[in-house]
Amino acid sequence: MTDRPLISIVSPVYGCRDCLHALADVVGRAFEGCDFDWELVLVDDRAPDQPWSVIAELAARDQRIRGVRLTRNHGQHLAIWAGLEAARGDWVAVIDCDLQDDPGIIPALRERALLEGADAVVVDRGDWSDTGLRRRTSRLFYQTMDMLTKIRLNNNIGNFGLYSRRLVDILLTFHDKEVFLPVMVSLTGLPQVTYMLDRSGRHAGKSSYNLMRLMRMAVAIIIRFSDRPLKLSIIIGLTFSSFAALCTVLILLAWATGAFTVPGWTSLILSLWFLAGLILAVLGVHGFYIGGSSPRCRIGHAFL
Repeated sequence: MTDRPLISIVSPVYGCRDCLHALADVVGRAFEGCDFDWELVLVDDRAPDQPWSVIAELAARDQRIRGVRLTRNHGQHLAIWAGLEAARGDWVAVIDCDLQDDPGIIPALRERALLEGADAVVVDRGDWSDTGLRRRTSRLFYQTMDMLTKIRLNNNIGNFGLYSRRLVDILLTFHDKEVFLPVMVSLTGLPQVTYMLDRSGRHAGKSSYNLMRLMRMAVAIIIRFSDRPLKLSIIIGLTFSSFAALCTVLILLAWATGAFTVPGWTSLILSLWFLAGLILAVLGVHGFYIGGSSPRCRIGHAFL
């Protein structure tokens, strides 16, 4: 038994089978001579290129490498959550498997966290060599998040970072169907700092995120973390009802002067406008009571 601290490196694997040997080699070289032990947790998110055989081979070759295989594709962030559940480290780093982020700076992230008493060190990606469209859609995603959730995040950060055991344990209490690591880290309220590092190109593979996937994820996260759509429905509903009340006076005056000759037209139109607005407002109020509750999701997985 050793008293040396343990750092877990969690990496979700999707579409990057050809990166795994390089990732394991880079991690092994990066931590040679360090004053801590390490483990690499590779999470197979049921990618179409079938990376499990490679993960099993790496785990058999080095006992510090462990594999988690999900029962189906859950998406990047739930795959990260499965890795966090499996991680045993005093500190847990989250990194993409395509080597755009350098595992070699993880010791520096730990030193920064210890120096500043932070529970999270998140990495600002600096100038990263991805397509202009990919960077713009990422920026649009964060701006939309900021506008609708009022959770202010640096739009140049991703999942790469180092997190304390205390913070990870708090994250694992969020058994939500929709999770997003940068937001969840911010919601813990624990101290965090930013580390600047330019991102490099991918070792292999390509991003699985396109504009539509980013927008779907944004909608899911906004519904999970924001009550603004609920407030908006109340405002719209009350606006409709107020407009109906105002129109009541005008329509009654028109009816009194004989402008409307169809029996029942006035009462029907007023009722539709008023009740439609009232129903929308009431639905918004009901939404406040259930807005904080999301369905819980069990992530099926197997371990190596």
